[in-house]
Amino acid sequence: MTTNVLSKYTSASVKEAFILTTPIFFSLLSSNLMLFCDRYFLSRYSFEAFSSVGVANYLVILFQITCIWFASINQVFIGRSLGDGSRQKIGQYTWQMIWASLLTSFFIIPLGTVAGKLYFANTEVNGLGDAYFSIMLLGNFLFPLGTTLASFQLGLGRTKVLPLVAFVANFLNVILDYYLINGISGIFIPLGVKGAAIATLVSQGIYCVILFFLFISSRNEKEYKTKDFSFRASIFKECVKVGSLGAFSRSVSLFFWMLSINIVARKGSDYVTIILFGSTICILTSIINESVSKGLITFYSYFLGQGNWNYVWKSLRSGIILLFMAFLLLAFPFLFYNQYLIELVVGSKIDIYMKNYLTLSCYWLWFFFLLEGIAFSCTSLVVAMKETAYLAKVVIPLTFLSSYLPYYFLFNVWSFGPDKIWMVAWLCFIIMPSTHIFKIVRSYRKSQKSLLKRENHLFIGG
Repeated sequence: MTTNVLSKYTSASVKEAFILTTPIFFSLLSSNLMLFCDRYFLSRYSFEAFSSVGVANYLVILFQITCIWFASINQVFIGRSLGDGSRQKIGQYTWQMIWASLLTSFFIIPLGTVAGKLYFANTEVNGLGDAYFSIMLLGNFLFPLGTTLASFQLGLGRTKVLPLVAFVANFLNVILDYYLINGISGIFIPLGVKGAAIATLVSQGIYCVILFFLFISSRNEKEYKTKDFSFRASIFKECVKVGSLGAFSRSVSLFFWMLSINIVARKGSDYVTIILFGSTICILTSIINESVSKGLITFYSYFLGQGNWNYVWKSLRSGIILLFMAFLLLAFPFLFYNQYLIELVVGSKIDIYMKNYLTLSCYWLWFFFLLEGIAFSCTSLVVAMKETAYLAKVVIPLTFLSSYLPYYFLFNVWSFGPDKIWMVAWLCFIIMPSTHIFKIVRSYRKSQKSLLKRENHLFIGG
Protein backbone atom coordinates (compact mmCIF):
# COMPACT_ATOMS: atom_id res chain seq x y z
CA MET A 1 0.00 0.00 0.00
CA THR A 2 1.46 3.34 -1.03
CA THR A 3 1.68 6.27 1.35
CA ASN A 4 -0.78 8.95 0.23
CA VAL A 5 0.00 12.63 0.76
CA LEU A 6 -2.19 13.97 -2.03
CA SER A 7 -5.47 13.68 -0.11
CA LYS A 8 -7.20 11.86 2.75
CA TYR A 9 -8.92 9.49 0.32
CA THR A 10 -7.81 6.11 -1.01
CA SER A 11 -4.83 6.53 -3.34
CA ALA A 12 -5.72 6.83 -7.05
CA SER A 13 -9.38 6.04 -6.35
CA VAL A 14 -12.22 7.50 -8.40
CA LYS A 15 -13.27 9.59 -5.39
CA GLU A 16 -9.78 11.04 -4.97
CA ALA A 17 -9.58 11.76 -8.71
CA PHE A 18 -12.94 13.55 -8.52
CA ILE A 19 -11.96 15.57 -5.44
CA LEU A 20 -8.68 16.73 -7.01
CA THR A 21 -9.99 17.47 -10.51
CA THR A 22 -13.21 19.32 -9.58
CA PRO A 23 -11.40 22.49 -8.37
CA ILE A 24 -9.33 22.46 -11.57
CA PHE A 25 -12.58 22.36 -13.57
CA PHE A 26 -13.99 25.41 -11.77
CA SER A 27 -10.69 27.26 -12.20
CA LEU A 28 -10.78 26.67 -15.97
CA LEU A 29 -14.48 27.50 -16.10
CA SER A 30 -13.81 30.81 -14.33
CA SER A 31 -11.19 31.70 -16.97
CA ASN A 32 -13.56 30.87 -19.84
CA LEU A 33 -16.34 32.96 -18.34
CA MET A 34 -13.87 35.83 -18.11
CA LEU A 35 -13.17 35.48 -21.85
CA PHE A 36 -16.91 35.52 -22.51
CA CYS A 37 -17.30 38.80 -20.55
CA ASP A 38 -14.37 40.26 -22.46
CA ARG A 39 -16.07 39.52 -25.80
CA TYR A 40 -19.44 40.73 -24.50
CA PHE A 41 -18.15 44.18 -23.50
CA LEU A 42 -16.30 44.57 -26.81
CA SER A 43 -19.39 43.60 -28.80
CA ARG A 44 -21.32 46.33 -27.02
CA TYR A 45 -18.50 48.84 -27.55
CA SER A 46 -18.26 48.33 -31.33
CA PHE A 47 -18.56 45.48 -33.80
CA GLU A 48 -15.23 46.48 -35.36
CA ALA A 49 -13.48 46.08 -31.99
CA PHE A 50 -15.25 42.78 -31.36
CA SER A 51 -14.33 41.27 -34.74
CA SER A 52 -10.74 42.59 -34.58
CA VAL A 53 -10.08 40.92 -31.22
CA GLY A 54 -11.81 37.76 -32.46
CA VAL A 55 -9.39 37.51 -35.37
CA ALA A 56 -6.34 38.55 -33.32
CA ASN A 57 -7.05 35.99 -30.62
CA TYR A 58 -6.13 33.07 -32.87
CA LEU A 59 -2.56 34.38 -32.98
CA VAL A 60 -2.61 35.42 -29.31
CA ILE A 61 -3.72 31.95 -28.22
CA LEU A 62 -1.07 30.24 -30.35
CA PHE A 63 1.74 32.03 -28.46
CA GLN A 64 0.00 31.77 -25.08
CA ILE A 65 -0.78 28.08 -25.30
CA THR A 66 2.69 27.18 -26.55
CA CYS A 67 4.25 28.86 -23.50
CA ILE A 68 1.60 27.46 -21.15
CA TRP A 69 2.27 23.90 -22.36
CA PHE A 70 5.99 24.54 -21.92
CA ALA A 71 5.56 25.71 -18.31
CA SER A 72 3.07 23.00 -17.32
CA ILE A 73 5.91 20.43 -17.26
CA ASN A 74 6.71 21.84 -13.81
CA GLN A 75 3.78 19.82 -12.48
CA VAL A 76 5.54 16.62 -13.54
CA PHE A 77 8.79 17.53 -11.78
CA ILE A 78 6.89 18.53 -8.61
CA GLY A 79 4.88 15.31 -8.53
CA ARG A 80 7.92 13.11 -9.13
CA SER A 81 9.97 14.92 -6.48
CA LEU A 82 7.13 14.48 -4.00
CA GLY A 83 6.83 10.79 -4.89
CA ASP A 84 10.52 9.91 -4.60
CA GLY A 85 10.96 11.89 -1.36
CA SER A 86 13.26 14.63 -2.74
CA ARG A 87 11.08 17.48 -1.46
CA GLN A 88 14.00 19.94 -1.34
CA LYS A 89 14.12 19.90 -5.14
CA ILE A 90 10.52 21.10 -5.50
CA GLY A 91 11.42 24.74 -4.87
CA GLN A 92 14.46 24.46 -7.14
CA TYR A 93 12.46 23.05 -10.06
CA THR A 94 9.78 25.74 -9.70
CA TRP A 95 12.33 28.55 -9.61
CA GLN A 96 14.03 27.29 -12.78
CA MET A 97 10.66 27.33 -14.53
CA ILE A 98 10.00 30.84 -13.17
CA TRP A 99 13.26 32.00 -14.78
CA ALA A 100 12.39 30.12 -17.96
CA SER A 101 8.93 31.75 -18.08
CA LEU A 102 10.45 35.22 -17.78
CA LEU A 103 13.04 34.44 -20.44
CA THR A 104 10.38 33.44 -22.99
CA SER A 105 9.94 37.16 -23.74
CA PHE A 106 13.38 37.28 -25.40
CA PHE A 107 12.25 35.11 -28.29
CA ILE A 108 8.42 35.38 -28.14
CA ILE A 109 8.35 39.18 -28.61
CA PRO A 110 10.63 39.29 -31.73
CA LEU A 111 8.95 36.21 -33.22
CA GLY A 112 5.48 37.52 -32.44
CA THR A 113 6.25 40.93 -33.92
CA VAL A 114 7.17 39.37 -37.26
CA ALA A 115 4.24 36.94 -37.14
CA GLY A 116 1.84 39.80 -36.36
CA LYS A 117 2.95 41.87 -39.35
CA LEU A 118 2.43 38.89 -41.67
CA TYR A 119 -0.85 37.82 -40.05
CA PHE A 120 -2.56 41.22 -40.10
CA ALA A 121 -1.15 42.45 -43.44
CA ASN A 122 -3.87 43.42 -45.93
CA THR A 123 -6.70 42.59 -43.51
CA GLU A 124 -9.63 44.75 -42.45
CA VAL A 125 -8.63 44.41 -38.78
CA ASN A 126 -5.01 45.43 -39.28
CA GLY A 127 -5.10 48.52 -37.03
CA LEU A 128 -7.18 47.35 -34.06
CA GLY A 129 -6.16 43.70 -34.29
CA ASP A 130 -2.46 44.51 -34.37
CA ALA A 131 -2.82 46.98 -31.47
CA TYR A 132 -4.50 44.34 -29.29
CA PHE A 133 -1.98 41.65 -30.26
CA SER A 134 1.05 43.90 -29.63
CA ILE A 135 -0.03 44.66 -26.05
CA MET A 136 -0.83 41.01 -25.33
CA LEU A 137 2.54 40.01 -26.75
CA LEU A 138 4.40 42.23 -24.26
CA GLY A 139 2.70 40.48 -21.34
CA ASN A 140 2.78 36.97 -22.80
CA PHE A 141 5.35 35.86 -20.15
CA LEU A 142 2.66 36.23 -17.45
CA PHE A 143 0.81 33.16 -18.76
CA PRO A 144 3.66 30.61 -18.49
CA LEU A 145 4.58 32.27 -15.17
CA GLY A 146 1.04 31.75 -13.86
CA THR A 147 1.09 28.17 -15.13
CA THR A 148 4.42 27.49 -13.38
CA LEU A 149 3.10 28.77 -10.03
CA ALA A 150 -0.22 26.96 -10.46
CA SER A 151 1.66 23.75 -11.33
CA PHE A 152 3.43 23.96 -7.97
CA GLN A 153 0.03 23.75 -6.24
CA LEU A 154 -1.27 21.09 -8.67
CA GLY A 155 1.83 18.92 -8.27
CA LEU A 156 1.31 18.89 -4.49
CA GLY A 157 -2.38 18.05 -4.88
CA ARG A 158 -3.48 21.46 -3.54
CA THR A 159 -6.17 22.17 -6.09
CA LYS A 160 -8.71 23.95 -3.85
CA VAL A 161 -6.77 27.23 -3.79
CA LEU A 162 -6.68 27.64 -7.58
CA PRO A 163 -10.37 28.35 -8.31
CA LEU A 164 -10.42 30.95 -5.52
CA VAL A 165 -7.36 32.78 -6.89
CA ALA A 166 -8.72 32.49 -10.44
CA PHE A 167 -12.05 33.94 -9.32
CA VAL A 168 -10.39 36.94 -7.67
CA ALA A 169 -8.24 37.64 -10.76
CA ASN A 170 -11.10 37.14 -13.22
CA PHE A 171 -13.52 39.25 -11.18
CA LEU A 172 -10.96 42.06 -11.31
CA ASN A 173 -10.65 41.47 -15.06
CA VAL A 174 -14.39 41.93 -15.60
CA ILE A 175 -14.40 45.24 -13.69
CA LEU A 176 -11.30 46.56 -15.48
CA ASP A 177 -12.67 45.35 -18.82
CA TYR A 178 -15.83 47.41 -18.48
CA TYR A 179 -14.16 50.65 -17.43
CA LEU A 180 -11.02 50.46 -19.59
CA ILE A 181 -12.95 49.54 -22.73
CA ASN A 182 -15.70 52.14 -22.25
CA GLY A 183 -13.75 54.76 -20.28
CA ILE A 184 -14.96 56.91 -17.39
CA SER A 185 -16.49 60.27 -18.24
CA GLY A 186 -14.25 63.13 -17.13
CA ILE A 187 -11.42 60.82 -16.02
CA PHE A 188 -10.09 58.95 -19.08
CA ILE A 189 -11.26 58.21 -22.60
CA PRO A 190 -12.45 54.79 -23.81
CA LEU A 191 -9.49 52.55 -24.71
CA GLY A 192 -11.44 49.93 -26.67
CA VAL A 193 -9.32 46.92 -27.67
CA LYS A 194 -6.28 48.36 -25.87
CA GLY A 195 -8.32 48.51 -22.67
CA ALA A 196 -9.36 44.86 -23.10
CA ALA A 197 -5.71 43.82 -23.48
CA ILE A 198 -4.55 45.89 -20.48
CA ALA A 199 -7.35 44.50 -18.30
CA THR A 200 -6.38 40.92 -19.19
CA LEU A 201 -2.69 41.47 -18.43
CA VAL A 202 -3.34 43.29 -15.15
CA SER A 203 -5.63 40.52 -13.89
CA GLN A 204 -3.16 37.84 -15.00
CA GLY A 205 -0.43 39.77 -13.18
CA ILE A 206 -2.53 39.77 -9.98
CA TYR A 207 -3.08 36.03 -10.45
CA CYS A 208 0.71 35.51 -10.61
CA VAL A 209 1.38 37.78 -7.60
CA ILE A 210 -1.10 35.93 -5.36
CA LEU A 211 0.26 32.51 -6.36
CA PHE A 212 3.85 33.73 -5.94
CA PHE A 213 3.27 34.84 -2.34
CA LEU A 214 1.56 31.53 -1.62
CA PHE A 215 4.59 29.79 -3.17
CA ILE A 216 7.14 31.57 -0.95
CA SER A 217 5.06 31.29 2.23
CA SER A 218 6.88 30.19 5.39
CA ARG A 219 5.18 26.79 5.26
CA ASN A 220 6.43 26.10 1.74
CA GLU A 221 9.85 27.55 2.47
CA LYS A 222 10.29 25.14 5.38
CA GLU A 223 9.21 22.04 3.43
CA TYR A 224 10.30 22.80 -0.14
CA LYS A 225 12.93 25.60 0.05
CA THR A 226 10.79 27.93 -2.07
CA LYS A 227 12.92 31.01 -1.35
CA ASP A 228 16.02 29.41 -2.87
CA PHE A 229 15.88 31.33 -6.15
CA SER A 230 19.39 30.36 -7.32
CA PHE A 231 19.82 29.65 -11.00
CA ARG A 232 20.89 26.01 -11.45
CA ALA A 233 22.08 25.34 -14.99
CA SER A 234 21.67 21.55 -14.92
CA ILE A 235 18.11 21.62 -13.56
CA PHE A 236 17.21 24.56 -15.85
CA LYS A 237 18.47 22.63 -18.87
CA GLU A 238 16.46 19.54 -17.89
CA CYS A 239 13.25 21.56 -17.42
CA VAL A 240 13.65 23.48 -20.67
CA LYS A 241 14.49 20.36 -22.69
CA VAL A 242 11.52 18.32 -21.49
CA GLY A 243 9.10 21.27 -21.51
CA SER A 244 10.05 22.65 -24.93
CA LEU A 245 9.72 19.28 -26.68
CA GLY A 246 6.26 18.80 -25.19
CA ALA A 247 5.17 22.32 -26.15
CA PHE A 248 6.54 21.89 -29.67
CA SER A 249 4.57 18.68 -30.29
CA ARG A 250 1.33 20.18 -28.94
CA SER A 251 1.78 23.38 -30.98
CA VAL A 252 2.37 21.52 -34.24
CA SER A 253 -0.66 19.32 -33.52
CA LEU A 254 -2.74 22.47 -33.01
CA PHE A 255 -1.35 23.87 -36.26
CA PHE A 256 -2.43 20.79 -38.24
CA TRP A 257 -5.84 20.91 -36.60
CA MET A 258 -6.23 24.56 -37.65
CA LEU A 259 -5.28 23.60 -41.23
CA SER A 260 -7.85 20.78 -41.16
CA ILE A 261 -10.63 23.11 -40.01
CA ASN A 262 -9.57 25.66 -42.63
CA ILE A 263 -10.09 23.03 -45.34
CA VAL A 264 -13.64 22.41 -44.12
CA ALA A 265 -14.44 26.11 -43.58
CA ARG A 266 -13.82 26.79 -47.29
CA LYS A 267 -16.67 24.44 -48.23
CA GLY A 268 -19.34 27.03 -47.42
CA SER A 269 -21.58 28.56 -44.76
CA ASP A 270 -23.18 25.23 -43.73
CA TYR A 271 -19.77 23.83 -42.84
CA VAL A 272 -18.79 27.02 -41.00
CA THR A 273 -22.00 26.84 -38.93
CA ILE A 274 -21.23 23.26 -37.86
CA ILE A 275 -17.65 24.24 -36.98
CA LEU A 276 -18.83 27.18 -34.84
CA PHE A 277 -21.51 25.02 -33.18
CA GLY A 278 -19.05 22.25 -32.32
CA SER A 279 -16.27 24.56 -31.19
CA THR A 280 -18.69 26.42 -28.90
CA ILE A 281 -19.81 23.12 -27.33
CA CYS A 282 -16.19 21.98 -26.96
CA ILE A 283 -15.38 25.04 -24.83
CA LEU A 284 -17.24 23.35 -21.97
CA THR A 285 -16.56 19.67 -22.72
CA SER A 286 -12.83 20.26 -23.23
CA ILE A 287 -12.68 21.91 -19.79
CA ILE A 288 -13.84 18.59 -18.30
CA ASN A 289 -11.20 16.67 -20.26
CA GLU A 290 -8.44 19.16 -19.44
CA SER A 291 -9.27 19.13 -15.72
CA VAL A 292 -9.23 15.31 -15.59
CA SER A 293 -5.95 15.11 -17.52
CA LYS A 294 -4.30 17.77 -15.31
CA GLY A 295 -5.43 15.93 -12.19
CA LEU A 296 -4.08 12.67 -13.60
CA ILE A 297 -0.65 14.22 -14.23
CA THR A 298 -0.41 14.82 -10.48
CA PHE A 299 -1.22 11.15 -9.80
CA TYR A 300 1.02 9.80 -12.55
CA SER A 301 4.02 11.91 -11.55
CA TYR A 302 3.69 11.13 -7.85
CA PHE A 303 3.39 7.35 -8.33
CA LEU A 304 6.09 7.24 -11.00
CA GLY A 305 8.34 9.03 -8.52
CA GLN A 306 7.64 6.14 -6.14
CA GLY A 307 8.17 3.61 -8.94
CA ASN A 308 4.67 2.29 -8.23
CA TRP A 309 3.20 1.28 -11.59
CA ASN A 310 0.24 -0.48 -9.98
CA TYR A 311 -1.09 2.87 -8.82
CA VAL A 312 -0.24 4.47 -12.16
CA TRP A 313 -2.59 1.98 -13.87
CA LYS A 314 -5.16 2.52 -11.12
CA SER A 315 -4.97 6.29 -11.72
CA LEU A 316 -5.59 5.81 -15.45
CA ARG A 317 -8.54 3.55 -14.71
CA SER A 318 -10.03 6.06 -12.24
CA GLY A 319 -9.64 8.88 -14.78
CA ILE A 320 -11.40 6.90 -17.51
CA ILE A 321 -14.22 5.97 -15.10
CA LEU A 322 -14.69 9.69 -14.36
CA LEU A 323 -14.83 10.40 -18.09
CA PHE A 324 -17.45 7.68 -18.62
CA MET A 325 -19.56 9.17 -15.82
CA ALA A 326 -19.38 12.59 -17.49
CA PHE A 327 -20.06 10.93 -20.86
CA LEU A 328 -23.30 9.40 -19.53
CA LEU A 329 -24.41 12.71 -17.99
CA LEU A 330 -23.77 14.50 -21.28
CA ALA A 331 -26.22 12.13 -22.97
CA PHE A 332 -29.00 14.40 -21.72
CA PRO A 333 -27.98 17.54 -23.67
CA PHE A 334 -26.46 15.69 -26.63
CA LEU A 335 -29.11 12.98 -27.16
CA PHE A 336 -32.35 13.76 -25.34
CA TYR A 337 -32.41 17.57 -25.34
CA ASN A 338 -30.25 18.40 -28.34
CA GLN A 339 -32.88 20.69 -29.89
CA TYR A 340 -32.64 22.98 -26.85
CA LEU A 341 -28.85 22.84 -27.12
CA ILE A 342 -28.98 23.77 -30.81
CA GLU A 343 -31.31 26.73 -30.19
CA LEU A 344 -29.13 27.90 -27.30
CA VAL A 345 -25.99 28.00 -29.46
CA VAL A 346 -27.15 28.96 -32.96
CA GLY A 347 -30.72 30.19 -32.40
CA SER A 348 -34.01 28.93 -33.79
CA LYS A 349 -33.93 30.65 -37.21
CA ILE A 350 -32.37 27.75 -39.14
CA ASP A 351 -33.79 25.64 -41.97
CA ILE A 352 -34.74 21.99 -41.63
CA TYR A 353 -31.63 20.75 -43.44
CA MET A 354 -29.27 22.62 -41.12
CA LYS A 355 -31.25 21.44 -38.08
CA ASN A 356 -30.77 17.83 -39.22
CA TYR A 357 -27.04 18.42 -39.70
CA LEU A 358 -26.78 19.95 -36.24
CA THR A 359 -28.76 17.09 -34.67
CA LEU A 360 -26.40 14.52 -36.20
CA SER A 361 -23.44 16.62 -35.06
CA CYS A 362 -24.68 16.30 -31.47
CA TYR A 363 -24.31 12.53 -31.69
CA TRP A 364 -20.79 12.79 -33.12
CA LEU A 365 -19.79 15.43 -30.53
CA TRP A 366 -20.98 13.19 -27.71
CA PHE A 367 -18.49 10.46 -28.66
CA PHE A 368 -15.90 13.09 -29.59
CA PHE A 369 -15.90 14.18 -25.93
CA LEU A 370 -15.16 10.67 -24.64
CA LEU A 371 -12.45 9.91 -27.19
CA GLU A 372 -10.78 13.28 -26.62
CA GLY A 373 -10.79 12.69 -22.86
CA ILE A 374 -9.19 9.25 -23.18
CA ALA A 375 -6.58 10.66 -25.57
CA PHE A 376 -5.76 13.50 -23.14
CA SER A 377 -5.46 11.03 -20.25
CA CYS A 378 -3.01 8.81 -22.16
CA THR A 379 -0.99 11.81 -23.35
CA SER A 380 -0.75 13.04 -19.75
CA LEU A 381 0.81 9.73 -18.75
CA VAL A 382 3.41 10.02 -21.52
CA VAL A 383 4.20 13.57 -20.34
CA ALA A 384 4.45 12.38 -16.71
CA MET A 385 6.97 9.77 -17.91
CA LYS A 386 8.94 12.74 -19.34
CA GLU A 387 8.80 11.12 -22.78
CA THR A 388 8.33 14.46 -24.55
CA ALA A 389 11.02 13.57 -27.12
CA TYR A 390 8.80 10.64 -28.14
CA LEU A 391 5.83 13.02 -28.42
CA ALA A 392 7.79 15.37 -30.68
CA LYS A 393 8.76 12.48 -32.97
CA VAL A 394 5.45 10.62 -33.06
CA VAL A 395 2.59 13.08 -32.50
CA ILE A 396 3.49 15.39 -35.40
CA PRO A 397 3.40 12.77 -38.18
CA LEU A 398 0.44 11.02 -36.53
CA THR A 399 -1.59 14.25 -36.41
CA PHE A 400 -0.81 14.87 -40.07
CA LEU A 401 -1.86 11.33 -41.04
CA SER A 402 -4.90 11.02 -38.77
CA SER A 403 -6.21 14.60 -38.93
CA TYR A 404 -5.05 16.69 -41.89
CA LEU A 405 -5.07 13.96 -44.59
CA PRO A 406 -8.53 12.56 -43.67
CA TYR A 407 -10.06 16.05 -43.69
CA TYR A 408 -8.38 16.85 -47.00
CA PHE A 409 -9.56 13.74 -48.81
CA LEU A 410 -12.96 13.23 -47.18
CA PHE A 411 -14.11 16.84 -47.54
CA ASN A 412 -12.01 18.26 -50.36
CA VAL A 413 -12.06 15.21 -52.65
CA TRP A 414 -15.08 13.13 -51.65
CA SER A 415 -17.27 16.00 -50.37
CA PHE A 416 -18.53 14.58 -47.08
CA GLY A 417 -21.53 16.36 -45.56
CA PRO A 418 -21.03 19.05 -42.87
CA ASP A 419 -22.41 16.85 -40.07
CA LYS A 420 -19.38 14.52 -40.46
CA ILE A 421 -16.88 17.20 -39.37
CA TRP A 422 -16.87 16.06 -35.76
CA MET A 423 -17.10 12.37 -36.61
CA VAL A 424 -13.92 12.42 -38.72
CA ALA A 425 -12.09 13.87 -35.70
CA TRP A 426 -12.65 10.52 -33.98
CA LEU A 427 -9.91 9.02 -36.12
CA CYS A 428 -7.19 11.16 -34.53
CA PHE A 429 -8.42 10.48 -31.00
CA ILE A 430 -8.49 6.72 -31.64
CA ILE A 431 -5.08 6.39 -33.28
CA MET A 432 -3.25 8.75 -30.90
CA PRO A 433 -3.99 7.03 -27.55
CA SER A 434 -3.58 3.58 -29.14
CA THR A 435 -0.04 4.54 -30.15
CA HIS A 436 0.66 6.01 -26.72
CA ILE A 437 -0.49 2.81 -24.98
CA PHE A 438 2.12 0.80 -26.91
CA LYS A 439 4.81 3.23 -25.73
CA ILE A 440 3.52 3.19 -22.15
CA VAL A 441 3.40 -0.64 -22.01
CA ARG A 442 6.95 -0.89 -23.41
CA SER A 443 8.22 1.52 -20.76
CA TYR A 444 6.34 -0.38 -18.06
CA ARG A 445 7.84 -3.71 -19.10
CA LYS A 446 11.30 -2.18 -19.29
CA SER A 447 10.96 -0.76 -15.76
CA GLN A 448 9.75 -4.14 -14.45
CA LYS A 449 12.73 -5.93 -15.99
CA SER A 450 15.12 -3.38 -14.45
CA LEU A 451 13.44 -3.84 -11.07
CA LEU A 452 13.71 -7.63 -11.34
CA LYS A 453 17.42 -7.40 -12.21
CA ARG A 454 18.07 -5.16 -9.19
CA GLU A 455 16.21 -7.54 -6.89
CA ASN A 456 18.15 -10.56 -8.25
CA HIS A 457 21.43 -8.67 -7.86
CA LEU A 458 20.63 -7.82 -4.25
CA PHE A 459 19.55 -11.42 -3.55
CA ILE A 460 22.73 -12.87 -5.08
CA GLY A 461 24.89 -10.22 -3.42
CA GLY A 462 23.25 -10.98 -0.09
